[in-house]
Amino acid sequence: MELKRYIHAPAHLFLPGAKYWVTGSAYKHRKYFKAERTKRKMLEILLIGCKKFNWQLEDWVILDDHYHLMLQSDPTGEKTIADLMNNFHKFSAMWIRKHYPRLKKVKHIFYNYWDVCITNEASYYARLNYLFYNPVKHGYVKKPEDYPFGSYYYRIKGQKDYMEELRRKYPFDRLDLESGLP
Repeated sequence: MELKRYIHAPAHLFLPGAKYWVTGSAYKHRKYFKAERTKRKMLEILLIGCKKFNWQLEDWVILDDHYHLMLQSDPTGEKTIADLMNNFHKFSAMWIRKHYPRLKKVKHIFYNYWDVCITNEASYYARLNYLFYNPVKHGYVKKPEDYPFGSYYYRIKGQKDYMEELRRKYPFDRLDLESGLP
Protein backbone atom coordinates (compact mmCIF):
# COMPACT_ATOMS: atom_id res chain seq x y z
CA MET A 1 0.00 0.00 0.00
CA GLU A 2 1.29 3.40 -0.92
CA LEU A 3 -0.12 6.85 -0.25
CA LYS A 4 1.04 9.24 -2.98
CA ARG A 5 1.00 12.93 -2.14
CA TYR A 6 0.94 15.71 -4.71
CA ILE A 7 1.52 19.44 -4.26
CA HIS A 8 -1.75 20.63 -5.84
CA ALA A 9 -4.00 17.61 -5.36
CA PRO A 10 -5.25 15.36 -2.58
CA ALA A 11 -3.29 12.26 -1.63
CA HIS A 12 -3.97 9.13 -3.68
CA LEU A 13 -4.11 5.67 -2.17
CA PHE A 14 -2.43 3.19 -4.45
CA LEU A 15 -2.94 -0.54 -3.98
CA PRO A 16 -1.69 -3.07 -6.53
CA GLY A 17 -4.61 -5.03 -8.00
CA ALA A 18 -7.27 -2.77 -6.44
CA LYS A 19 -10.40 -1.37 -8.07
CA TYR A 20 -10.43 2.33 -8.93
CA TRP A 21 -13.28 4.67 -9.79
CA VAL A 22 -12.09 7.51 -12.02
CA THR A 23 -13.96 10.59 -13.19
CA GLY A 24 -12.47 13.10 -15.60
CA SER A 25 -13.74 16.13 -17.43
CA ALA A 26 -13.06 18.41 -20.32
CA TYR A 27 -11.60 21.78 -19.44
CA LYS A 28 -14.43 24.08 -18.27
CA HIS A 29 -16.85 21.28 -19.22
CA ARG A 30 -16.62 22.18 -22.87
CA LYS A 31 -18.12 19.52 -25.12
CA TYR A 32 -14.81 18.45 -26.67
CA PHE A 33 -15.89 14.77 -26.70
CA LYS A 34 -19.26 15.31 -28.41
CA ALA A 35 -18.52 13.62 -31.74
CA GLU A 36 -19.01 9.86 -31.94
CA ARG A 37 -15.60 9.38 -33.53
CA THR A 38 -13.98 11.24 -30.62
CA LYS A 39 -15.64 8.98 -28.05
CA ARG A 40 -14.56 5.89 -30.02
CA LYS A 41 -10.99 7.15 -30.32
CA MET A 42 -10.83 8.00 -26.61
CA LEU A 43 -11.91 4.45 -25.77
CA GLU A 44 -9.30 3.05 -28.15
CA ILE A 45 -6.56 5.22 -26.59
CA LEU A 46 -7.67 4.17 -23.10
CA LEU A 47 -7.57 0.47 -24.01
CA ILE A 48 -4.09 0.85 -25.51
CA GLY A 49 -2.94 2.60 -22.32
CA CYS A 50 -4.46 -0.09 -20.11
CA LYS A 51 -2.56 -2.74 -22.01
CA LYS A 52 0.67 -0.74 -21.94
CA PHE A 53 0.45 -0.04 -18.18
CA ASN A 54 -1.02 -3.41 -17.15
CA TRP A 55 -4.34 -1.99 -15.95
CA GLN A 56 -7.74 -3.49 -16.74
CA LEU A 57 -10.71 -1.43 -17.89
CA GLU A 58 -13.78 -3.06 -16.39
CA ASP A 59 -16.50 -0.51 -17.18
CA TRP A 60 -16.70 2.93 -18.75
CA VAL A 61 -18.90 5.70 -20.09
CA ILE A 62 -17.80 8.66 -22.20
CA LEU A 63 -20.14 11.65 -22.43
CA ASP A 64 -19.71 14.95 -24.30
CA ASP A 65 -17.72 16.69 -21.55
CA HIS A 66 -16.73 14.03 -19.01
CA TYR A 67 -16.17 10.34 -18.45
CA HIS A 68 -16.36 7.71 -15.71
CA LEU A 69 -14.21 4.59 -15.50
CA MET A 70 -13.99 1.52 -13.31
CA LEU A 71 -10.49 0.10 -13.47
CA GLN A 72 -8.38 -2.56 -11.82
CA SER A 73 -4.84 -1.44 -11.07
CA ASP A 74 -1.61 -3.05 -12.15
CA PRO A 75 -1.20 -6.12 -9.92
CA THR A 76 2.57 -5.63 -9.81
CA GLY A 77 2.24 -2.07 -8.52
CA GLU A 78 4.77 -0.81 -11.06
CA LYS A 79 2.43 1.48 -13.01
CA THR A 80 0.26 3.94 -11.12
CA ILE A 81 -3.01 5.55 -11.98
CA ALA A 82 -1.10 8.75 -12.76
CA ASP A 83 0.89 6.86 -15.43
CA LEU A 84 -2.29 5.57 -17.04
CA MET A 85 -4.34 8.77 -16.85
CA ASN A 86 -1.52 11.05 -18.01
CA ASN A 87 -1.06 8.78 -21.04
CA PHE A 88 -4.83 8.77 -21.73
CA HIS A 89 -5.19 12.56 -21.46
CA LYS A 90 -2.04 13.28 -23.45
CA PHE A 91 -2.86 11.09 -26.44
CA SER A 92 -6.59 11.89 -26.44
CA ALA A 93 -5.83 15.63 -26.41
CA MET A 94 -3.30 15.21 -29.23
CA TRP A 95 -5.88 13.35 -31.33
CA ILE A 96 -8.62 15.92 -30.62
CA ARG A 97 -6.36 18.84 -31.57
CA LYS A 98 -5.24 17.08 -34.77
CA HIS A 99 -8.75 16.21 -35.96
CA TYR A 100 -10.52 19.45 -35.01
CA PRO A 101 -8.57 22.38 -36.48
CA ARG A 102 -10.50 24.94 -34.42
CA LEU A 103 -9.04 23.29 -31.29
CA LYS A 104 -5.47 23.14 -32.54
CA LYS A 105 -4.31 26.01 -30.33
CA VAL A 106 -6.50 25.20 -27.32
CA LYS A 107 -4.12 24.86 -24.40
CA HIS A 108 -6.26 22.59 -22.20
CA ILE A 109 -8.53 19.82 -23.44
CA PHE A 110 -8.86 18.01 -20.09
CA TYR A 111 -9.38 19.65 -16.75
CA ASN A 112 -8.30 16.86 -14.46
CA TYR A 113 -9.30 13.45 -13.18
CA TRP A 114 -10.36 12.26 -9.75
CA ASP A 115 -9.83 8.75 -8.49
CA VAL A 116 -11.02 6.71 -5.55
CA CYS A 117 -9.58 3.40 -4.46
CA ILE A 118 -12.63 1.23 -3.85
CA THR A 119 -12.49 -0.39 -0.43
CA ASN A 120 -15.87 -2.10 -0.08
CA GLU A 121 -18.36 -3.99 -2.20
CA ALA A 122 -21.32 -1.63 -1.70
CA SER A 123 -19.26 1.36 -2.82
CA TYR A 124 -18.03 -0.54 -5.87
CA TYR A 125 -21.49 -1.53 -7.07
CA ALA A 126 -23.14 1.80 -6.29
CA ARG A 127 -20.46 3.61 -8.33
CA LEU A 128 -20.83 1.05 -11.10
CA ASN A 129 -24.56 1.77 -11.29
CA TYR A 130 -23.84 5.49 -11.25
CA LEU A 131 -21.53 4.96 -14.25
CA PHE A 132 -24.11 2.83 -16.07
CA TYR A 133 -26.96 5.30 -15.56
CA ASN A 134 -24.98 8.51 -16.11
CA PRO A 135 -26.19 8.96 -19.73
CA VAL A 136 -29.78 8.81 -18.42
CA LYS A 137 -29.03 11.28 -15.62
CA HIS A 138 -27.66 13.78 -18.15
CA GLY A 139 -30.54 13.33 -20.59
CA TYR A 140 -28.66 11.62 -23.43
CA VAL A 141 -31.06 8.66 -23.44
CA LYS A 142 -34.08 7.35 -21.52
CA LYS A 143 -32.51 3.91 -20.88
CA PRO A 144 -28.79 3.16 -20.40
CA GLU A 145 -28.89 0.32 -22.92
CA ASP A 146 -29.58 2.93 -25.62
CA TYR A 147 -26.27 4.75 -25.09
CA PRO A 148 -23.51 3.11 -27.19
CA PHE A 149 -20.56 4.93 -25.59
CA GLY A 150 -20.58 3.03 -22.35
CA SER A 151 -20.01 -0.53 -21.25
CA TYR A 152 -23.63 -1.00 -20.13
CA TYR A 153 -24.68 -1.01 -23.80
CA TYR A 154 -22.56 -4.11 -24.35
CA ARG A 155 -23.02 -5.82 -20.99
CA ILE A 156 -26.84 -5.74 -20.94
CA LYS A 157 -26.98 -7.86 -24.10
CA GLY A 158 -25.45 -10.89 -22.40
CA GLN A 159 -26.09 -10.20 -18.72
CA LYS A 160 -29.57 -8.66 -18.46
CA ASP A 161 -30.67 -10.43 -15.25
CA TYR A 162 -27.35 -9.71 -13.53
CA MET A 163 -27.42 -6.05 -14.54
CA GLU A 164 -30.98 -5.60 -13.28
CA GLU A 165 -30.06 -7.28 -9.99
CA LEU A 166 -27.13 -4.86 -9.54
CA ARG A 167 -29.41 -1.88 -10.13
CA ARG A 168 -31.91 -3.10 -7.52
CA LYS A 169 -29.37 -4.21 -4.92
CA TYR A 170 -26.99 -1.20 -5.15
CA PRO A 171 -28.94 1.94 -6.08
CA PHE A 172 -26.70 4.78 -7.19
CA ASP A 173 -29.09 7.58 -6.26
CA ARG A 174 -27.88 7.43 -2.64
CA LEU A 175 -24.19 7.51 -3.55
CA ASP A 176 -22.23 10.34 -1.98
CA LEU A 177 -19.34 10.85 -4.41
CA GLU A 178 -17.65 13.35 -2.11
CA SER A 179 -17.24 10.98 0.83
CA GLY A 180 -16.87 7.81 -1.22
CA LEU A 181 -19.53 6.03 0.81
CA PRO A 182 -22.85 4.65 -0.41
